[in-house]
Amino acid sequence: MDAPGTVLFVCSGNTCRSPLAAALAAARWQGEPACASAGLDASPGCPATAESCDQARERGLDLARHRSRPLDSAVLEGTGWVLLMTPGQLARFRSRFPGYAGRVGLLGLPGIDLAAGGDAAAAETVDDPYRAGTSLAYARMADQVDRLVEAWTAHLQPGRTP
Repeated sequence: MDAPGTVLFVCSGNTCRSPLAAALAAARWQGEPACASAGLDASPGCPATAESCDQARERGLDLARHRSRPLDSAVLEGTGWVLLMTPGQLARFRSRFPGYAGRVGLLGLPGIDLAAGGDAAAAETVDDPYRAGTSLAYARMADQVDRLVEAWTAHLQPGRTP
């Protein structure tokens, strides 16, 4: 698999899962490939949740400067992979951006390009901790995202194993 352009992590509001995933990936992959995040339903300019910031801090990362941004065509420019958190988000992405020519996948289905269709049923879903609103939900999400980012390493950094 060729090295991609920017890997764009996408969730709903771009305040919990996707900014943490982008920060974890950027730290693990040391900038190659570049990482960014956006949200299907994001309002522009919102900070990451305090709980996601706490989870980032526990892992030596800082989300204090993060500001949410909505997913649009301009954000997709230069993106080699779009990684979404749930099959439902994948369906919405396909509906909103039917002409997107890059690779599309689910964070919970490492290495599988679903751009041309394909079955997302086997994917591990990364649930939104915002709905649960508990520290435990955020900790579980952060552990899951960290593990899944690690699983993507071999697919996005040719020659490197997790």
